[in-house]
Amino acid sequence: MSQYAPFESVVSIIRNGMKVVPTRYRNKRVVYGIAMAALTLDNLNVAGAMTTTFSIQEVFDTDYSTASWVLSAYALTLGAFIIIFGKIGDIWGAHNVFLLGLIFMSVWSLLTAIPQKSIIAMIIFRALQGIGAAALLPNGYSMAANYFQGPELEQAIRILVIVVTASMGLGAVLGGAFSCTKVGYMGFFYFTFALSFVCSVLLYFLSIPVKRAEGQRNPMVRDLDFPGIIMLVIGLLLIIIALTESSMTWKTAKVYIILPVGCILLAIMFWFETYFLTRYKRKHNRNECVPHNMQLPRQQDPDLENQGKSISRFLTRWMLNVELIFPAEVFKIPNLIPLLVGLSMVYFNFTTSLMILIQYHIYEELNTPLMAAVKILPFPVGMVSGAMMYRESQTRKIGMRNMLLISSLVLVACSVWISRTDYRARNDYWKTRFISQYILGIAINRFFMVYLNCVMASTPLNLQGLVAGIFNTFGQIFVALASAVVATILGLLEETSSNYKILQTQYHRFHNAFYTTIASAVVYFIFMLMIKDPYRKKEAATEKSEVSVALTEAKGMKS
Repeated sequence: MSQYAPFESVVSIIRNGMKVVPTRYRNKRVVYGIAMAALTLDNLNVAGAMTTTFSIQEVFDTDYSTASWVLSAYALTLGAFIIIFGKIGDIWGAHNVFLLGLIFMSVWSLLTAIPQKSIIAMIIFRALQGIGAAALLPNGYSMAANYFQGPELEQAIRILVIVVTASMGLGAVLGGAFSCTKVGYMGFFYFTFALSFVCSVLLYFLSIPVKRAEGQRNPMVRDLDFPGIIMLVIGLLLIIIALTESSMTWKTAKVYIILPVGCILLAIMFWFETYFLTRYKRKHNRNECVPHNMQLPRQQDPDLENQGKSISRFLTRWMLNVELIFPAEVFKIPNLIPLLVGLSMVYFNFTTSLMILIQYHIYEELNTPLMAAVKILPFPVGMVSGAMMYRESQTRKIGMRNMLLISSLVLVACSVWISRTDYRARNDYWKTRFISQYILGIAINRFFMVYLNCVMASTPLNLQGLVAGIFNTFGQIFVALASAVVATILGLLEETSSNYKILQTQYHRFHNAFYTTIASAVVYFIFMLMIKDPYRKKEAATEKSEVSVALTEAKGMKS
C-alpha cells in the first residue's frame, strides 16, 4: 500500500463529487453568474472594511491606525498573490483555482467573524482571507474570456464590471449598516462567509472546466519560475507594507528601507526572467530539452562529481522548460504601458475620492458611517449605469483613443468639481458631490469597459489569468499608495461640532487631499494621449485591401 494512499483517496472522493451533476445539466451562463456573485467578495471586503473600522475600534478599544490594519492586511496579501494565482490558473485551469481560492476565503471569513480576544488574530485572519481573494480576480476574468466570444464576451465583460463596481458601493453600505447594530463588524463578516460558502458549494457541483486551446503545450506547475515567484511575492509584500506604514509617517525605517528593498527585488526578478532565463532559452537548442515525463535516476554513486552532473542536468532541464511569469507574449499586448498607467491612475483616483469623501462626511459633516456610505452611492451607481449603457460599437465609432481621452477629461473636470465642496454652504452635497460623483462613476466605467475589451481580445487564452493578475496587481499597489497618501495628508481627525478651529483645520486638510485626485486624473489624461487606436488600424487595413482588390479587378478588365 502506497504511503500516499490516504491522500489519493481524498483526492479521488473530491473529483468524483465534482462529477455528480451530469455535464448536460450544466450551463456556462449559470456558472458564470455564480462566479460573478463570488467575485463581489473582493470589493465587499475592501469597502466594507472602510466603514466597519469604527466598529472594530470600539470592540477592541484600539486606535484608528491599528484598526486600519484589518483593511491593510487584506490588501497586502491580495496585491502580492494576484499575479501568481493568475499564472497558476492558466496552468491548472481558471475554474479550479477560482474554486480553491473561494473555499479558502470562506474558511478565513468565518474565523474573522468569530469574536477574537486580540485584534492581532483578526489581522492575521484577514491577511489569509486576502490570499484566497487573490485567486478570484484574475481567474474570474479568465473564465469570462474562455467561456465567451464575440458579442457574448462583451456582455460578460459588462456584467463583470457591474459586479466589481456595484460591490464597492454595496460593501460600504453593508459595513456602515452593520456598524450601527449590536453585532457590529462581525455581522458583515458572517455575511461574506455565507456568500462565499454558498457560491463555493454551487461551483463545486456545477463548474465547467476551462478547456485548453488546441496546439497549446501543457505546462506544469513544477516548471514555474519559483525563484522569480519568491522574489515577486516578497518584493510586492515589502512595497505594500512600506506604503501602508507610510500612512503614519514617511520618516521611518519601515518605509525608507523596506520600500527600496522591495523595488530592488522586483527589478532583480524582472532581469532574471526577461534577460537571463530568456537569453538562456534562446541560446540553447530546444532539442536539448529533457522531456517532462523522463525521470532522473536516483543517485547510487556517492561520488560528488556524479552528483554534480545530476544536479547540473536537472537545472538544465528546468531552465529550458521553465514557465516564465512574464513571457514575451505579454509585452506584445497593444497599448500595454499606457493602459497599465491609466488603470493605476483610475484606481488611485477612485480610492482617494472614496476615502476622502467617507471621512469628510463623518468628521466634517458629523454623519454616521451608514449615512457616509449612503452619500457615496452615486459613485458606484454611475459605474453601473455606465456599464449598462456602454456598447462596443460606441468605441469603434469614435475610436478607442478618443473614448479614453473623453473619459480622462471628464475625470479631471469632476475631480475639480468635487474638490469645491464646503461644509459651511447650504445644500453643498447636492451642489458639489451628488451629480459629480455620478458622472465620475460613468467616466471611470468607460475606462474599465474599453481597457477590458481591448486586453481580453488581444491576449491569448492561455495567458488570460496572468495578464489579468498583472493589471490587478498594479491596481492594488495604487490602492495601497492612495490609502497612504490620504492618511498622510489628513493625519489624525477628530469628531467635534463645537470647536470651529478644529473643523476649519481639518477642512483645509481635506482640500489638500482633493488635489491628489486632480493630479491622478491629469496623469491619466497625459498617458491616454499615447494610445494607438487598434480600430483605426483595422479600418485602414480594410480600406487598403479593398482598394488593392479594386485595382486588381480594374487591371483584369483592361487586359
